[in-house]
Order: sequence, then C-alpha cells, then structure tokens
Amino acid sequence: MSMKLRNRGCKMKRTKLNHPESVIYTGDFNNDKTIIEVFSYNKESIKFKTYGDADFGSEIMVMKDSSNIKWINIIGLNVVETIIKIGEIFGFSLLVLEDIVQVSQRCKIEFTDNYLFSIFKMIYRADPKVGRSDKNSDEVLHEHLSILLLKNIVITFQENEGDVFDDVRRRLKENVGKIRTRGADYLYYVLLDALVDNQLEILASIGDEVDEHEQLTVEATKVAMDRLFKLRKQLLLIRASVIPFKDIMVELQSEETDWISSEVKVYLSDVSDHVNHVNDLVGLYREMVNNIYEINMLNTGNKLNHIMAVLTVFTALFIPLNFMTGFYGMNFTHFPGMKDPNAIPIFLSISFIIVISMIVFFKKKKWF
Repeated sequence: MSMKLRNRGCKMKRTKLNHPESVIYTGDFNNDKTIIEVFSYNKESIKFKTYGDADFGSEIMVMKDSSNIKWINIIGLNVVETIIKIGEIFGFSLLVLEDIVQVSQRCKIEFTDNYLFSIFKMIYRADPKVGRSDKNSDEVLHEHLSILLLKNIVITFQENEGDVFDDVRRRLKENVGKIRTRGADYLYYVLLDALVDNQLEILASIGDEVDEHEQLTVEATKVAMDRLFKLRKQLLLIRASVIPFKDIMVELQSEETDWISSEVKVYLSDVSDHVNHVNDLVGLYREMVNNIYEINMLNTGNKLNHIMAVLTVFTALFIPLNFMTGFYGMNFTHFPGMKDPNAIPIFLSISFIIVISMIVFFKKKKWF
C-alpha cells in the first residue's frame, strides 16, 4: 500500500542504519567489486564517470546537490557495504536496502516522502556461463533490478554487468530525443520503456521460433522437445515479470504523487499499453507452445500405434503358419503326404497362399 506524500520540501539527510547485518545479498552473481556509473546532464552538456567502491562517497555528496539530472547505476549487489554506504548517503531505509539485495523480492512500487522505490525483473538474452547480456544467445535470464526516483536523481541497482539500457546511454551521450531536456521522472519512464521494449524484442524471436516448430508439426516432422520445453520456461519467466509490472503501471498512473508529472504519466500510459501487449503475446505463445507439444505427443502416439499395428499384422500372418508347423510336427505315425517327394513345395505354396490372402484381407479392411 502506498503512503501519501508529506513535507515535499524536506532535504535528504545522511542517516546511520541501525541493523546493517540484515542487508544480505541472496543472488547468484559474485562480483568482486561494485561498479558505479554516473550520468550528470542538462540540455547543454553531459558528464559521465565510472566509480569504484572507495572513491564514490565523497564525490557524490557534492554531485547530488547540483541542479543537473543524474542517473546513478550501481552494478553488483554482493558487496553490501557499498550498498549500505549509498543508502546512508541518500537516506534510504533499512527495509529498502533489504529489498534491493534480496533478489527473491516480488516486483512492487512504494511512494515515500523522499523517494519513489520500485522493483522489477530485468529480462534479457545472456550467456548463462557469465551472465552477461548477449542478444545472440538462446538463453533468457532475469535479473533483480531496483529503481529509485529522487529529486533530479534516478538510481538503479542491478546484479551484474550487461543490461537493456545501452540505447538509453546512447541517447544520453548523443543527445537524441527529449531525454536531456526533461526531468528525472522522464528518465524513469525511459528506463521502464527500455525494460518493456526488450521483452517485446525477446518475444518476437520466441514467436519466430514457435512458428517454426508449428510448421514442423504441420508437416509431421519431429519437433525438438528439449527446445520446446526451454521456450515454455522462457515464457513463464517473462510472464512472472510482466504480471506485477502491469500492477505497477496501474499504480503509477493512478497515484496522486509529485514524483511523476502529468506529462510523464501520458508517456507511462504508452508503456502500460506495451506491457499489456507483452502479456497478450506471452499468453498467445504459451497456448501455441502447449498446442505444439500436445500435437507432437499425439503424432508420436499415432506413429507408435501404426508401428504396433504393423507388428500385429506380422504376428497375425504367422498364426496359421505356426499352426500348420505345429500340427505336422506332432509325433503321429501316419500323416497324409508325409512321404510325398513334393511335400515341402506343397507346404510352402499353401503357406504363401495363406499369407497373401491374409494381406489382401487386411488391406481391404484398412487395418494397416
């Protein structure tokens, strides 16, 4: 539940956290150090600098009071001492810092007096061995992403290097579009838009692959079931991200807050449309994948039934032959034709006629 805004003019204070031992990173990425990217810009100019763990605090204390819009991107969450230090500088509560480093936290948004805090799952194609973004990879990973909106500042916390914001960086550096002429809330919108656009891009490639599998199914060609299972897993991953994303977008547009201007809310409605489109595509592709799986299993069952039918026919063909062989193999003293020199050709001819007759009969009955 969101909290109403009060005392909008109050300044951020550097606070000392009482129980920092509860701030524990629960993810899988293991970065030796934290990388801090800082974009400080206005309409005329932009400054970009990368900081390490040690040299960030002193400079950011001066930077945060400037009138420039700033995007501070923190890469790496396992060095919790740095996260705590940043929290003290900007006055983040202990609960917020816990949510930032506990990657199992569900996507959500909170409005406070001093900042807007939101959590998302960043979905991107990546090499699973290193966890870095790779658009050519077949694997889809998700990463815990926290975004905080303050006065003139947007702060993002991500688990590892490689993300979906390269186009945002390019637009900032090359002064493309409106991003350098608007406030921090517009930058917040641009980051959300990048998250959703990347999901649409991934879904487009998944859709192409689903179409290929569907065509193979129509042609009764064997489908790679392991890849089909992987597609289902990827769609579930995106679905788990987009459902709470929808709730966040509804709350962002409906909440009476000074953090998001009415102009930016118009842009957010476009992001909301994209989120709904992602949700629709996920539902469509999940249904298609499930249908392909069921049809493929049905085709496999039909092929197995056909094989069993053929084997049954062969078994049936040998039933009269086995009877004749067993009958003439009994130890009776007198058998008609046993000593006839043409007995073997006659027996083989009769057997051949029986087999041909049965095959013709089975064909007419369409049993195979």
